[in-house]
Amino acid sequence: MQSVGLWIAVILALGWTMIQLNQDSSAQTAALPGSKTAAPVGGKSVGALSRASMQDQAKTTGTESAAEKPPQAQGPALIVPDEVVAMFQQREEELERREKAVRTSEERLTLLKAELEQVLSKVEAAEQRRLLLKEQQEKTAAQNKQEAELRVGQGKQAAELRKQQYAQLIKIYETMPSEEAAARIEQMADRKALEILRLLKGKIAGSILAQMNVDRAAQLSEQLLSAP
Repeated sequence: MQSVGLWIAVILALGWTMIQLNQDSSAQTAALPGSKTAAPVGGKSVGALSRASMQDQAKTTGTESAAEKPPQAQGPALIVPDEVVAMFQQREEELERREKAVRTSEERLTLLKAELEQVLSKVEAAEQRRLLLKEQQEKTAAQNKQEAELRVGQGKQAAELRKQQYAQLIKIYETMPSEEAAARIEQMADRKALEILRLLKGKIAGSILAQMNVDRAAQLSEQLLSAP
């Protein structure tokens, strides 16, 4: 409404300026030679009537503008009860407590997360060590098994070789004269002499023992009977 009144005032000012220009133009025309002066009406000139009419119109328009402008409403002062203020303060304090509790919970969760990550890292490291140890143990077991198999193979080969050597030696003693064979076996240790005598055929072994010293032959014969 203030903008409407402003526009009305501007329009009135422009109208008043136009009227003044017209009046000045009429006055100049009347002052020229041979110009006719308008007759007064009711003791007033036409210019005076025009000015009076414009003043009345301006007053009327101003009155209408003032009438159109609504009065500004002024309500009573807002009074907030103390109970409402206390309620809002209590609500604000409760919200602050909740925010503080949430922040505390977030901090605890962050700490727990960090501790959990540390525990997981330790568990993963322990698992890696366990797997590495297991792998090493498996490799060691495989190597031990391979070495054992190799030793067994070597033992079998050694036994087979020894068997072949004894077989060859037995053939030598079987083809050797009994006196010479008895002289050689008599000089051997008991264990080796017994091994050869066990491998020889019974007839050949008996002939060799017959060629030995009586005491030595008796000793070897007794051991042949007692030990397998």
